[in-house]
Amino acid sequence: MTSAKLRFREYELDPGGFELRRAGHRIRLERKPMELLILLAENQGQLITREEIIEKIWGKGLFFDAENGINNAVRKIRSALNDDAEQPRFVETTFGKGYRFIAPVEQVAEPLAWSAPTATVSSVQSPTLRSRRLLILTLCIVVLVVGPFIFNVAGIRSRIFANGEPPIHSIVVLPLENLSGDPAQEYFVDGMTDALITDLAKMREVKVISRTSAMQYKGAHQPLPEIARALSVDGVVEGSVVRSGRRVRITAQLIYAPTDRHLWAESFEGSATDILSIQDDVARTIADRIQGQLGVHTQQPAASDKPVDPGAYEAYLRGLYFFDKRTADASKKSVEYFRNAIAISPDFAQAHAGLAEALPTMQWFNAMPPVDSMPEAKAAAKRALELDERLAEAHTALGALLSLYDWNWPEAEKELKRALELNPNNSLAHNRYMMWSLSTGRLAEAIVEAKRAQQIDPLSFFMNREVGHSLYVAGRYDEALEQLRRSEELEPHSKDVVHNWVAWIYELQGRQKEAVELDLSDMADQGIPQAEINLLRTEYREKGWQGYWTKWLQLDLARSGHREIYDLAVAEARLGHADKAWHWMEKSADQREVWVTWIKVDPLLKSARAHPAYKRLLHRLNLAD
Repeated sequence: MTSAKLRFREYELDPGGFELRRAGHRIRLERKPMELLILLAENQGQLITREEIIEKIWGKGLFFDAENGINNAVRKIRSALNDDAEQPRFVETTFGKGYRFIAPVEQVAEPLAWSAPTATVSSVQSPTLRSRRLLILTLCIVVLVVGPFIFNVAGIRSRIFANGEPPIHSIVVLPLENLSGDPAQEYFVDGMTDALITDLAKMREVKVISRTSAMQYKGAHQPLPEIARALSVDGVVEGSVVRSGRRVRITAQLIYAPTDRHLWAESFEGSATDILSIQDDVARTIADRIQGQLGVHTQQPAASDKPVDPGAYEAYLRGLYFFDKRTADASKKSVEYFRNAIAISPDFAQAHAGLAEALPTMQWFNAMPPVDSMPEAKAAAKRALELDERLAEAHTALGALLSLYDWNWPEAEKELKRALELNPNNSLAHNRYMMWSLSTGRLAEAIVEAKRAQQIDPLSFFMNREVGHSLYVAGRYDEALEQLRRSEELEPHSKDVVHNWVAWIYELQGRQKEAVELDLSDMADQGIPQAEINLLRTEYREKGWQGYWTKWLQLDLARSGHREIYDLAVAEARLGHADKAWHWMEKSADQREVWVTWIKVDPLLKSARAHPAYKRLLHRLNLAD
């Protein structure tokens, strides 16, 4: 292909730079559609058969559905050019044969390089002494300026001139596009995105945005500089996945987002039985590129040692897909799929790690008491590490379980630190370390870890809420309120798990009426009968704060089904019944409720901590100083 720029109507195509622009603005187009557009435009007026397209764009060893592959590429070209298949201005279809580029195409002459004007030679000769001084001064300046570059002092030459490309210190992997023509493959493509993010996140010198924030841009067509600004990154990876039978092809490209500059693109193909190696190849290639630009040695993704059974990997990807949905039904499905993956391939380390993370989430939806789910989860995390000690996700899961189930704080900290050593961009590991820090009373460190997790996952409702949580426990209530409201904006339908924190802050600030109204509003959203809500409102109006919580306890104990025992303990503490509060808290510990590990720092328990039962429970949880 020629490297000369091509112009057709209001568009300009740069085959060498792999860019399409309109009015100076870059138009996003994936690798294969871009290659096809270049092929058509460079052969303007000529019919390019489908057979030629397959051979030149995909190669003779084609393995996927050719009809869908070519049709998708043409559709994307027409979308980029605002073209109409019925009345085309650019790409004309010759049915059953191929395509022809019908718009006039002209080559764009490159602008002449700017040259400095020739200096005028003075006819007046300077004195010899002044000339020598000028020469010495010039040489000194040259040495001072050029010397660091020649000798690469502090890596300055490497950083500035590495590949002649701008350095990338932070990246986001946008959701890969499904080019298989089969919507049922979305889970597989999303899984590829997640795996690529996980591999790249192991680079220590580069911030890699977490999957939760990256997936916000699935199907979006925003300009890359706009996405980069929203996520505070300078690099973007985008691409596509094609899967057909037992073959997979991943195409990826790296873009410097501030200037929308294309830096690199490549395709990777292989058997579905060796999919982990294909992912590793993509991640290592991108890491190599970024490492060369930074002029430093970053921690690179380690190659997978073993191929994985395609059926096990498919079940694993489905487990990840449902795990990320964070609903009651999806939580059960994720556990089921991870178990299926393990049944098919017992030595599949990632599946064991996925199960170790998925099982504890069942308690959030009252699907399984934590005391029942945690032993299996702990066993799964340990098995994952027996199979692959380098698996950061397994260290993260084990660290959380050692905290919440065994209350083994020193060993839990070792596991969490190891997880962050292996994957410094693991937002969940930072979050788990934040929870560890809260439980042990290291509040300043908890806030730091919560904010690190938020920086890696800036659009995550959960990570933003947890910053508010850490600020609340530290007593920084105004900051906590601001952060909690920001998290609610990210996910309005989850307001009930934000309003409880807000209500607690109102309570601690002496704004009891506002706290009650917010509490009652959340009860209505949770389906509590209106008669009970009205009764509680009446109790507060007639008997005040004490009356409200007395009635709340009566109603909650009368309801059937699972309840949070910790909430009963805190309600008794509000009423000044410290003995009853610690009675319920012991039962909370029996069930391994996550909240019980916060008794040392929960502001709502401050008045109850003088009771001797508090110290006994603190020793039981291994949290005594």
